[in-house]
Amino acid sequence: MYLVDRGKVSIYRLMPNGDEKLFKVFMAGELIAEMAMFMQPRRYPMSARIEQDSELSAFFYRNILGIVSSSPELSVKVMALMSNKICQLMDNMNILTQVNANQRLVMKLADIYRSQSIKQGRVSLLVTKKLLATQLGMTPETLSRAIKKLKADGHIIESGNHITLVNIPSLCESVDLTPDIFST
Repeated sequence: MYLVDRGKVSIYRLMPNGDEKLFKVFMAGELIAEMAMFMQPRRYPMSARIEQDSELSAFFYRNILGIVSSSPELSVKVMALMSNKICQLMDNMNILTQVNANQRLVMKLADIYRSQSIKQGRVSLLVTKKLLATQLGMTPETLSRAIKKLKADGHIIESGNHITLVNIPSLCESVDLTPDIFST
């Protein structure tokens, strides 16, 4: 597994039609392939691309297995980490299975909002809109229309790669979602 010490790394899967399906963009402080570390066989099912000047630390299976095996407390922490990752993946699947593009967008904004340490009604997009559209299972044009509608209705303000959420309950009501999705 790898720790991104600095920079940005994109993890993607090459689809049978030749398209790349972006899984996640990892920033400094995030682990890559920690769940694959314990898979059988230990073969990571995705590819990586360095998006900017980056440094990564590598952690090898035998070393991690030795450390985890010798510490029950650490084993419990690793299980908690893995459980939280699985929960995040389930949340992502929920976003993708929503029937309407506006709901998927607002759920993704909520997901990003919950993951950021500074809340203040602002969301920072770490990927391009094209990649965001791919993550949401929609075309860039559909994403653009969804953002434009939310802006026109006064629910969000867009400035570069930042989106200010004007009124979270009103935003959620406009797409028939509960505001609880923004709570951690």
